[in-house]
Amino acid sequence: MEFITTNRIKTKEELLESLKEYRGILTEPMLNYLNSLIELEFSVIREYISDSDRKALAELEVYKKIAIYNIYNRVQNLFNQQNDKFILSGNNDVLERLSVSTELSDRSVELFDFDYKEIHSSGWNTPKVPSGFKTLNIGDVSLFQTFESKELREAELDRVMRILERLYDQRNPYPSRPGIVGGPGTTWEFDHARKIQEYEERFKQLDSKKELSDEDKREIEITRRIHDLLLEDFGLTSESFVDESNHPFAHFGKEKTELKKTLIKRMPNLTIIDNIKYI
Repeated sequence: MEFITTNRIKTKEELLESLKEYRGILTEPMLNYLNSLIELEFSVIREYISDSDRKALAELEVYKKIAIYNIYNRVQNLFNQQNDKFILSGNNDVLERLSVSTELSDRSVELFDFDYKEIHSSGWNTPKVPSGFKTLNIGDVSLFQTFESKELREAELDRVMRILERLYDQRNPYPSRPGIVGGPGTTWEFDHARKIQEYEERFKQLDSKKELSDEDKREIEITRRIHDLLLEDFGLTSESFVDESNHPFAHFGKEKTELKKTLIKRMPNLTIIDNIKYI
């Protein structure tokens, strides 16, 4: 298995030095723009340049390094300026991401995630890539927001009940063989019972939720506030995102639920994901 060099975030000094190599290539306005990003004057996500200019810059690895530095440090600064207690997880030499969450009395709440890792290995489920491979992809930025919706909670309750009814009606497709323990029939019975227990527990939780707890209200309040701060910093609004829920691969590998929705904002070499949860 071949591993690729970790995508370490460059320092401000390293980026300024790298940018000197482009003085004869980039125009003065583009050099000033990149310098402003390094100085953290505004977010790289803000649409201060045209799409055509952004696409041209996206072909340069130095732009990718500057963009990662800009997002990582501006978001870190934003959270450090808040009075709340947040958990910032990010070792830019190892993890190649910045994750921010907060702890309530009964749950952990995600608030932000920036995944900027390179492709790391050529395992059985990933295409083989040469050692030293570099991608110009900046990464994925994930936002999180929680809302109350009794209507969607009822819709999810109905969905779970329909699944349970199907499970109750299912019969083991494998013939029983007296005196033989194990085999596909036993495996099916075990998985079937586990699924029923899982959905019965989910139904019970949904059916018992008549009103929001104090922690539910706290989660809604803090995710809304942080979500708004991040959108303001990025120069985005809710209208900037597109609902791709009906895309053929939108739920690939995940169970579809009425209580979650994913909105997408696509930029050259950067994807911003707005994760919405309903309770």
